Amino acid sequence: MRHLAYLAICSAMLVMNALGAESALARINAALEKDWKNQKLTPVPSSSDEVFLRRAWLDIAGRIPPVNEIKNFLADRDPDKRRKLIDRLLLSDGYADMMAMRYADMLRVKSEFPINLWPNAVQLYFRYLRDSAARNLPYNVMARALLTASGSNFRVPESNFFRATADRSPLGLAKVAALTFLNLRLEKMPENVQLDMAAFFSRIRYKSTAEWKEELVYTDPLPEHLTAATPDGMVFHINSPETDPRQVFADWLLQDRDLAFSKAFVNRAWYWVFGRGLIEPADDMAPPVCSNWWRKLSFCSGGGQFAEPVNPELLEILAAEFKNSNYDVRHLFRLIYNCASYQADWKTRPDEIAAATAHFAVYPARRLESELIIDLIGDLTGRREQYTSVIPEPFTIMPPTTRAIWISDGSISSTMLDSFGRPPRDSGLFSERNNRINGSQRLFLMNSSKIYSGLQNIYRNRLRKDKALRNPKKLIERCYLMTLSRPPTQQEIATVMAYADNNFSGSRQGQIAIDLLWALVNSKEFLYHH
Repeated sequence: MRHLAYLAICSAMLVMNALGAESALARINAALEKDWKNQKLTPVPSSSDEVFLRRAWLDIAGRIPPVNEIKNFLADRDPDKRRKLIDRLLLSDGYADMMAMRYADMLRVKSEFPINLWPNAVQLYFRYLRDSAARNLPYNVMARALLTASGSNFRVPESNFFRATADRSPLGLAKVAALTFLNLRLEKMPENVQLDMAAFFSRIRYKSTAEWKEELVYTDPLPEHLTAATPDGMVFHINSPETDPRQVFADWLLQDRDLAFSKAFVNRAWYWVFGRGLIEPADDMAPPVCSNWWRKLSFCSGGGQFAEPVNPELLEILAAEFKNSNYDVRHLFRLIYNCASYQADWKTRPDEIAAATAHFAVYPARRLESELIIDLIGDLTGRREQYTSVIPEPFTIMPPTTRAIWISDGSISSTMLDSFGRPPRDSGLFSERNNRINGSQRLFLMNSSKIYSGLQNIYRNRLRKDKALRNPKKLIERCYLMTLSRPPTQQEIATVMAYADNNFSGSRQGQIAIDLLWALVNSKEFLYHH
């Protein structure tokens, strides 16, 4: 009976959560549609199932959907299939991998100069971040753990938050905390405000041990009375070490006054999904985030110009929902992935594309992250990049099956990763990652013998063995499904068939398949989120 009662309670809670999410989603979509109407934008239809399926798999799980998934999804007539797909992907290993990569960029997870976390600490820290994403650790719990951690960098992963910066002075640590949790560029504020906030981190000390590169993070045990102040002007008189100043700062931050803490993460999450924030730059948004208290002060960043949210009402709704959900990260992403902006097509009238993109009336097309491009090509060809590092010791060789998204250490890279703009993880700023396409990337993709030989292996080891693919049209369809996650149009089939007739005599299906795959991998449709 107890077991049945427990199941009944769980079922009731799930229903309540679902109803709450539906209500929040309705308010989010209403705020979006109100803004689009005010901008006089032409309504944009929802994306096709083919486009949405690929989009969701790439954004949430970092992969192209398998061919059988594509066929099943396109054949499914359930009107709720998109929501169910999002829920499933948010519980996948791929989601945890994507979030671990994002957290690692944000928190500067790197063993070498200028961060110098060192390999053992990097592995521990990255595993903590991935596990936090996988078990959906509430973001406020993570923030408090990072801000108040003490102990060995090899045994207490959160303690690496205070080590993962080139500047470990109190002011340097204050800048890191402000950027990470408030998207606040502390260096833009008056010197006295910076120093007042630095006082919260003035008692942090570091101590080496007998183990190679191990370091202890702790609060200075010597007594001191200090005065510290938060950026909104709240003054705290602290007796250390009876009271840890970091704990006082964490308490203030997680009171979430004016939803500043919530808005900062919401803007990060929105950026991760759409490639731009509701406020830009996405990690320099303090004035509007902390508007009520910031505007009381006699200064502001950017020479007096505030970067206003593109949709203030939407930011308020998302931030309030994030706080009310007890900082449930997966819940926040579920709302974003189900909202009208994410469901929308990426095309609209040419004369409206700039305004529609700025107001998220369309899904913004943009180049894939460097890790995803490399992993997608590796998934297709079965050939991975080789990742090694001779500095720092010990010499590191990653297993040949390693996906780029799994690389925990920002110091371990490859020529292709660097060429496609992987961030160095020196500052934690979004601007470190470069997702713009350039000529050298194009030349590499069009001339890489490694990629071409890998595409040859696709035909030899996979396509050739499937008797159904002896039909040229079926072969063309499979190539499109494997790369672009959609069937080809009749015009595309006709174009490929004409190419085959004009360039090959007799049966040359292998070469046709290789050339087609080569063209598809070099297409914008393959290389872009859209």
